[in-house]
Amino acid sequence: MKVAERTVVTMDYVLKYGDGEIIESSIDSNNPIQFVFGKGQILPALEQAILGLETGDTKTVKLSPEEAYGEWKEEGLASIPRNQFPPDVDVEVGMMFMMESEDGNAVPMTIVKIEGDDITVDFNHPLAGEELIFDITVKDVREATLEELLQSSSGCGPSCDKGCC
Repeated sequence: MKVAERTVVTMDYVLKYGDGEIIESSIDSNNPIQFVFGKGQILPALEQAILGLETGDTKTVKLSPEEAYGEWKEEGLASIPRNQFPPDVDVEVGMMFMMESEDGNAVPMTIVKIEGDDITVDFNHPLAGEELIFDITVKDVREATLEELLQSSSGCGPSCDKGCC
C-alpha cells in the first residue's frame, strides 16, 4: 500500500541540521513515529515528500526553514518578570517552559537571558531558522480506521521534545 490520504504511516527518521549534525533519531530510541496522513501531525512539507512511498522505501528530505519551522524572528523575543515563573523553580538559560496563550493554547518558550528579575524568553520554535534534513524509512502503511480518521490533529511527529507540541 502507498502513503496516501486515509492511511496510517509508521516510519523511522533521523533528523539532522543542514550541516549533517544529528538532532534526534527514532532509530536510536527504537520508537518509530506513527501518524494519519493528512491530519497535520507532521510538517506539511515532510508529509508531501513521502506521498506515494511504500513499506521499505527510504528517502532523504531537505526542508528549508520556511518549509520546516519558519525563519527565526526578533519579535519572538520578550522580557518577562521573574515573578511570572513558578517560585519553586531556579530558572536557567536554556530552560523551556510552556505558557498558555490568551486563546488557551500551549505556547513553548525558551529562556535566553537572565538579568536580575528580567528574564528574556524566545517564543520562536527551537528549530526556527534551520534547514533540516530527514532520512526517512517507511516501516508500514495501512488503511486508517474510522476512529483514527475521526481523531483530532493532536500529534506533531519529529521533534516533539524540541517544543513543537
